[in-house]
Amino acid sequence: IIACVGQQNVEGKRIPCGFRDRTLPHFTKDDFGPESRGFVENSYLAGLTPQEFFFHAMGGREGIIDTACKTAETGYIQRRLIKSMESIKVRYDGSVRNEMDEVVQFLYGEDGMTAEYIEDQDIELMKISHERLAAIAKHDYLNPDYGRGWIKDEKVRSNIRMDHEIQAVLDREFENLREMKRLLCTKVYRDGESRQHIPINVRRLIDQCHYLFPAEEDPDFYPPQEVVQKVEETLDRLRVIRGLTDEQVLGWEAQHNATVVLQAHLRYHLASRELLERDRLGQRAVDWLLGEVEQRFEKSLVAAGESVGTIAAQSIGEPATQMTLNTFHFAGVGSKNVTLGVPRLKEIINVAKNLKTPSMTVYLQPDYASDDAKAKQVQSELEHTTLGKITSYTQILFDPDVRTSILEEDRQLVEEYYELPEDDFDSSRCSPWVLRIKLDNSVMIDKKLSTRFVGQKIVEDYGGDVQCI
Repeated sequence: IIACVGQQNVEGKRIPCGFRDRTLPHFTKDDFGPESRGFVENSYLAGLTPQEFFFHAMGGREGIIDTACKTAETGYIQRRLIKSMESIKVRYDGSVRNEMDEVVQFLYGEDGMTAEYIEDQDIELMKISHERLAAIAKHDYLNPDYGRGWIKDEKVRSNIRMDHEIQAVLDREFENLREMKRLLCTKVYRDGESRQHIPINVRRLIDQCHYLFPAEEDPDFYPPQEVVQKVEETLDRLRVIRGLTDEQVLGWEAQHNATVVLQAHLRYHLASRELLERDRLGQRAVDWLLGEVEQRFEKSLVAAGESVGTIAAQSIGEPATQMTLNTFHFAGVGSKNVTLGVPRLKEIINVAKNLKTPSMTVYLQPDYASDDAKAKQVQSELEHTTLGKITSYTQILFDPDVRTSILEEDRQLVEEYYELPEDDFDSSRCSPWVLRIKLDNSVMIDKKLSTRFVGQKIVEDYGGDVQCI
């Protein structure tokens, strides 16, 4: 708008010659300057010259045609997606099936949660160190100052110090937390990524508790062991799969897999010492909080009859409408020569046999991956090399004398070759026409090829029809 509009493109190239040897009649023939090939040096503020305006319109017209074609393409893709998946629904047993009752997923999304109630949250249990975890969650009841300031009732404090059963309950709570941390870090999220999709934002609910139940209105506190018991009972009721019996091993496995991350998240935030010492929640607040956790969990379970197939189809179709039909972002760059956008989506959905630009990522063994030369060698052996790729240029020459050459640079080579001719060589069969192929040295070195090897391959292919020097 202010500096300059810049280069206009049609099909990813500069403006082509529409007239004979020129783009517009405004320019002389064979003018390859920036202005004549579509560079607009004016800004919108200054205004475009007539020829700049024409080029700008040519570039814009391509975009309009592209949009019109794209709408039809993506509309049809979306229709086919919906038609193929519209029968896929969630059943009353939590599984996802089609109209033939074939199982697509045993549990929707592997956790049975619906996307509306899921949000990105940090699983703090993964980030926290073991020492810090012990400092905030472990009940150090052997310390004489234990509970001072947050356990108001002296009798409760002395009970915890004396009663081994209560101590066992509190120790088990901390051990469960440590086990959950170990499980998350070593089995579930090995990459250490602590930001995950979980329903129920507990931190927000605790903040709400402070607002709804101020400390002066909620003076009675639960003893720590009762908080642990209530939290355990609540977590026990968070069932994704209902009505499981003891012998349904796979059902329990699925239940564990679906809720393990949420359980870890809840156990950390609902640790008894956290709720009582840091958050100072009274009885009413704890009861409301646990009730709210359970209610939010029920709410976030996917409803039976949900048309998840149609939702999936629309979730693919919607971004497809925003794709560009023809992508010229990497035009002319060999390494980035890949099919993108709508054409690629069509290939995937149609399961196309012949891809426009087939590509493959090859992961090398450790000893090859660390050595540049070895990796290059593997690439050369894997890559399909044609004669065209290693040829710099070709010439057809009329050279009637077989035993020498009309080209000064080739003469010595040809003469030396015929000093010791092969036994079955018949000069009368040789044509006066010579096909001279100049090989590209840099490509030959890169691919570790020799001229002798290339010559052998040509002779193998054409047999006695060619004499290769």
